[in-house]
Amino acid sequence: MLSQRSILLSAIVAAVFSTLVGGILVIDGANRLNKFPLEETAFIELRQQYLEQPDNDQLRQLIQDLDLALRQEYFREQRFTERGAYLLLGGIVVTLVFSKWAATLHRRLPRPEPKLPGPDSDERLSHRGPWAVAVVMLALVGTTWAMKANHPSVLPATLDDLASDQASVGDATPPVAPTRIEPVLPELPSVEVVQANWPSFRGPSGSGVSHFQDAPTQWDGQSGEGIVWKTPLPLPGANSPIVWNDRVFLSGASEAVRGVFCFDLNTGEILWSKEFQVAPSIAGQKIKVSEDTGYAAPTMATDGRFVFAMFADGLLVALDYSGRERWTRSLGVPQRNNYGHASSLATFQGAVIVQFYQGSGDDELSKLMSFDGATGQPIWETTRQTPASWSSPIVIEHDGQHQIITCCDPWVIAYSPSDGTELWRAKCLERVEVGPSPVYSDGIVYAGNDTAIYAAIRAGGSGDVTDTHVVWTADYGLPDTCSPLVTDDFLLTLASYGTLFCFDKQEGGEPLWEEDFGADFLSSPSLVGDHVYLFGRDGTAWIVQPTRDACNQISKAQLGEDCVTCPAFADGRILIRGSEHLFCIGSADDENQ
Repeated sequence: MLSQRSILLSAIVAAVFSTLVGGILVIDGANRLNKFPLEETAFIELRQQYLEQPDNDQLRQLIQDLDLALRQEYFREQRFTERGAYLLLGGIVVTLVFSKWAATLHRRLPRPEPKLPGPDSDERLSHRGPWAVAVVMLALVGTTWAMKANHPSVLPATLDDLASDQASVGDATPPVAPTRIEPVLPELPSVEVVQANWPSFRGPSGSGVSHFQDAPTQWDGQSGEGIVWKTPLPLPGANSPIVWNDRVFLSGASEAVRGVFCFDLNTGEILWSKEFQVAPSIAGQKIKVSEDTGYAAPTMATDGRFVFAMFADGLLVALDYSGRERWTRSLGVPQRNNYGHASSLATFQGAVIVQFYQGSGDDELSKLMSFDGATGQPIWETTRQTPASWSSPIVIEHDGQHQIITCCDPWVIAYSPSDGTELWRAKCLERVEVGPSPVYSDGIVYAGNDTAIYAAIRAGGSGDVTDTHVVWTADYGLPDTCSPLVTDDFLLTLASYGTLFCFDKQEGGEPLWEEDFGADFLSSPSLVGDHVYLFGRDGTAWIVQPTRDACNQISKAQLGEDCVTCPAFADGRILIRGSEHLFCIGSADDENQ
């Protein structure tokens, strides 16, 4: 039978145990992560460095590794606290039970008994008490050590240790589930940075005008003269290259596979490629394409942070500059689209703009849509009573107001890129399947199509501005595929059958002159300085200088293979997609690098 003193001593030992466990938990809590893992100072410092170096893949990997370690440490500490709490609760319960038991026994009156020789029970208890406390302390220390040993910290001591660990493990690191680092978003580039690149179809403004002045005028793709590099294309496509800093992007597709490719501007090396299989929901559906469009006709776009691509089956994808998939969306297979989906993408302040026109117009299948470039979430969607169109939207700024300009039968329509509301419309494309895209220059939108008219429309106003804002029209020398080019003085239109027409951009009317090149064209004209670049379907290129009286030929060059795409321009270089290769055209000095 336990004595009251033994029970009381046990209660005291349990109380000491509980106090020590509580103390350990307090000390551990004071030395652990004192914030939510992603708010740790080291993590915030790395994020700030990544904002300044968005293309630094090693820094991004450090962030992912530290993020994983912080999360593991956070939950390790949670488990330690949880187990410590159970021990503390158990100690408190034992303390209370034994204290209550001792108090109950204390109420009984003692019966005196003669003292026998040798130590009595109280003396034995007093001698055993320290040993009992020592045993409990050892058990406590052992329990604490076991708790710590079973939950070792996974955090490196310093960021240098983290980098060393990553370098020592290398490619042998077992794959872990990727961590989305949503807070780490590079800032959108400035207007000046955008203008110094070629981020979308026909450049930063969709006009085909380069801000560089030094493009080459002589090359031969067969002999290699003037060719800095040429790289075989993994998949076919009718889209044009885009350029951002030292990277060139293209998409390609076959009936079964869609792909996005990133090339090094200086060497032509494929830095990465990403393929997408046809979605099960799309597989088996008939996708309308033509020989001229194929499965990858839309030109890609970039907002300086991510690259976006769209394919004939309505698949819209976003990737970062390292080739990691950011998001994908299936917009559905375009319906009743005679030539296949071909409208290129545009961007506006971190959003990607999609002109998704299909059907007949009466069925309201056509839509203009905006998606968040970072997440793919819809921002707005505008349903349009217009039929299929193959022209591409452009984003302009007129009198401080941004506008999306679109073309379709029978309207040229401007929308707000912020919410998709219609701003104005002009009726000048009636009863045509629109192929050429619009252009904007000095407050005027130029748009037209063969078998309709060509119109110069003053941007602005509201509602139907056909009677008030159409400055001039022309009904001769109209293009059916190639988009127009506007210089300081002229509007140039290029017919697919090979004739270049020159109009006074202020007055319109009859062409000032026309020049027949005896070739077929699907590539739209481009401007570098005062030189106009024309790429024929057979790969022949003409560099001409338009004047008011004539088209002066500067030079003629050969790509060596068919070409249906538009060139992109970098400093001193031309990027052009042929039927089999991506070409980088430059000077002799570039070739020797």
